[in-house]
Amino acid sequence: MPFITASRPGARAGWLGRCAAALALSASLSPAFAADTWSLVGTDNFYLHNPPGSFTGVYRTQGMASSGDNWIFSWQYGLEITDGGFNTLQRSGSLSLSTGITPGIPSSLLAQGLDHIGDIDVHNGIIYASLDSTNGYKQPHVALFNASDLSYTGTSYALTGAASNPSNDIASWVAVDAARGVGYGKEWANGNTINVYNLDDWSFSHTITLSESLKRIQGAKVVGDWIYLASDNDTQSIYRANLTNGLVEEVLRLPQPSGDLEMEGLALRLQANGTLDMYIEQIVDPNHSDQSLTDTDLHVALYHYQLAATVPEPSAALMLACGLVVLGLVRRRTVR
Repeated sequence: MPFITASRPGARAGWLGRCAAALALSASLSPAFAADTWSLVGTDNFYLHNPPGSFTGVYRTQGMASSGDNWIFSWQYGLEITDGGFNTLQRSGSLSLSTGITPGIPSSLLAQGLDHIGDIDVHNGIIYASLDSTNGYKQPHVALFNASDLSYTGTSYALTGAASNPSNDIASWVAVDAARGVGYGKEWANGNTINVYNLDDWSFSHTITLSESLKRIQGAKVVGDWIYLASDNDTQSIYRANLTNGLVEEVLRLPQPSGDLEMEGLALRLQANGTLDMYIEQIVDPNHSDQSLTDTDLHVALYHYQLAATVPEPSAALMLACGLVVLGLVRRRTVR
């Protein structure tokens, strides 16, 4: 390997330059992903009445998150665990046309008027569920459930936003950033800030100012230095915002089939080979039925996108070689 053993001053300088460039590239790009094109892998459709009376789609209308090999979904009144193939394993709460709604939200929370779960996140075996009241959406909370069996931990926190957006529906979703020890929320109305909360007690910390305003954000998840946001806007857009400088980029736009559409939550899962998978929920109301529970065509479309081209990091061999060159230079200078 002549590029390691070369001893000519010019060659050594060139090698050191390449080492420096590689180290700088690693520092500047990790752990972000390249802004490449996402590929649509497939779509799963969950209908309300397939099989008849199952209401499968209802239980996947608000949000979702990855939990190991399983998925956690949320609906207005509860949660659902599925396996990797989206087969139901367990649910909290139920819906029936004959008996009505049996809430999966604990009675202690319902008593406070908290009757709406939004998008969720999962970390360290705990589901972080956004909660609010449909009576004005002015009581944002986050409640903690066990991802193993959907049981309520007994812990919930009221969220207080910044002075610029106090209690303005900042619990349509919550996202966890375990690496930074914080959680995030945002007002549903148009705005250019993200609220940052201390993860241990969801007390307000500060805001992140975005490079542009975003509205109708229905779900979000964090990967590295980026937070991915699902917007129920006219273009059904997915954005990402950089958590270090607030830069906003539009990542993709969902298909727009015929009918009324509503963007909901999203989930991200990083595979061992570096591939990033994104799943996005969209309610499709082809008959303009105002999401009637008797409409057999009403369903949730779950789009699966994939980003295979992640930012390459310098190989371990290159990093080791850089270290050996630097060590060799130091030893030569010491001997002289």
